[in-house]
Amino acid sequence: MKNATNLSELCNLIKDKLIEYGVQEHVAWQTYSSDYLPIVRYFNDHGETEFNLQLLDAYQDHIRERYDNGEYSRRTYLCRLRASARIAEFYNTGDLSHVCAGNYAKTRLYFRDEALLQEFLAWSEPVEAKTKADMEWSVRKYLLWTEKQGLADSLDSSAHVFSGYLTYASTRYAEGSLHNIQLYLKKFHRFLNEEKHMDIPYEFVLSLPIIRPKKVFRPLTAEEIRRTIDQIDRSTAKGKRDYAIVLLAARCGLRGIDIIRLKLTDIDWRGNEIRLVQDKTDEPLVLPLLPDIGEALKEYILNGRPDVHSEYVFLRAVHPYRPLTKTMALSHMWTSYQKKAGIDRYAQDGKGFHSLRRALGKAMNEAEIPATTAAQVLGHRSVESVKHYISLDTKHLKECAIDLTGIAVQEGGHPYGRS
Repeated sequence: MKNATNLSELCNLIKDKLIEYGVQEHVAWQTYSSDYLPIVRYFNDHGETEFNLQLLDAYQDHIRERYDNGEYSRRTYLCRLRASARIAEFYNTGDLSHVCAGNYAKTRLYFRDEALLQEFLAWSEPVEAKTKADMEWSVRKYLLWTEKQGLADSLDSSAHVFSGYLTYASTRYAEGSLHNIQLYLKKFHRFLNEEKHMDIPYEFVLSLPIIRPKKVFRPLTAEEIRRTIDQIDRSTAKGKRDYAIVLLAARCGLRGIDIIRLKLTDIDWRGNEIRLVQDKTDEPLVLPLLPDIGEALKEYILNGRPDVHSEYVFLRAVHPYRPLTKTMALSHMWTSYQKKAGIDRYAQDGKGFHSLRRALGKAMNEAEIPATTAAQVLGHRSVESVKHYISLDTKHLKECAIDLTGIAVQEGGHPYGRS
């Protein structure tokens, strides 16, 4: 079955087939651009636009030679080799025999355990999508481990079994992951006790505290933020978009995920408000539409936003003009402007796009804005969540320093002092 003979059309059909089989759309487009278009260009350079098996074989020899010469990484070589093989397969069959759908691929359990896991997830509803995914990951890992240990039936679980798993997991996962595993295993065994009428003493072992280390990042200074924003060319469509995005983060404290999912209907122009439901907490948030933010949004929507039908405010700056789907795009955008501003960056330095939100929290704390107000602006459920911004407020922390007056300094008190 031959769907097409034109190579460019074949590649487009393969891209659509990947999306149909569960590959995320932005990943399929990226694969199309990085792995399939080079093949189309190779054919064009040789005066061919139709599928040609001999020329495809020559292309495979060509990329192998470039790989051997060190011009291609192993990843690039293998991805383009797979693309060429898929083209030949799709030309001959009209289908793809094997597609790995990225994050959707999961390790399958035995039938009974898979059914038990799905029953537990249904029992846990309603939960947010991300929470459900974390819950499934944690319990799936646990059940897979019990299978490898030779446990005949997961319903025979005991405190000895899951304490053994926690010991095993502690050698493989970070504290944050261990905390989640413990939390969801506790919920899973409550499900077993309540729904399967078991009597597993899980509370003691699964309630032992797991200390998660918390990092305190140095916040961006107002000068660093100003210098970075100054690098945005607001005369271009992309610059108009990026400027509005940065202002929403720096002046409103919106999370990146809420910015890329901001809809045109979320902006109340008459009431001068932004109304949305936060992705992380599923809680409504109402913020004032500050004049400079309103002007930036208006300038982008009227004079920079592609003229395509979409409910979302922010779209890609290049074709295809689709909504942004990953907050990583905002991180890359912010980092590129920081580089132009000459701001040094290193891994996990805390100066990424999310640092704009932290900087706003610090500024509100320094301005002595009540914690309740700061929590409302930043969309926190609890006042407790804004307390970590206090550690960034060195100005007021200095006022809390203990006065050492009257404390005598004695020789020999320091391990390296003179005796």
